[in-house]
Amino acid sequence: MDVKSKINKLLSYIFSKQFMVTAVFMSFFAAIMWYMLWAMSISHYTVLVKDFPELRIYLGFGFSIGLILTLGSLRHLPATKKLKYLGEKFFGYSTVFTVLVLNSADVYVYLFPDKTIGYLSEYDVEFPGPARGKSGHCEAGLWIKDPHTDRWKELCTSKAALLVERRQGMDAVWVTARVNKLGSYIVNYEFAYK
Repeated sequence: MDVKSKINKLLSYIFSKQFMVTAVFMSFFAAIMWYMLWAMSISHYTVLVKDFPELRIYLGFGFSIGLILTLGSLRHLPATKKLKYLGEKFFGYSTVFTVLVLNSADVYVYLFPDKTIGYLSEYDVEFPGPARGKSGHCEAGLWIKDPHTDRWKELCTSKAALLVERRQGMDAVWVTARVNKLGSYIVNYEFAYK
């Protein structure tokens, strides 16, 4: 087989329907994975209001979409395995769509702020910081009180950053946050004197 025939074979595969379907599916999957990682990184700096039923909304959305898609697949049921098949479909659809909407409230707070505010907040430093990943922790955790939501948020920092940014007597933090009715997204913070 010469080089020209190999190139022709490769080009015919690249422009085939099978390759196009695979490429579209992989692009869609990569976009979903990117969104989930991006949303997770946003959630590290987002504080939601106390009375927001986050888990209930996520589970309700996942179960609703799971039920709709399961009922939509009723006409394609094999006659012998109806109940087991429906259970598997419902569980699969519900799980996928529940995972897809995780952190969507945090993304809403980030993308649609009503205003940007600045405030002076008390803080506390904790060692080690919040968990990151399966087995890691931040070197230090900085607890900031958000007056908009009346909740504390732990941010990831390091001992070196604390040594550089914090001076003796700085007993407050100036926080810049983007806020809306669901919560606050902490854009920046600087140690300050009260």
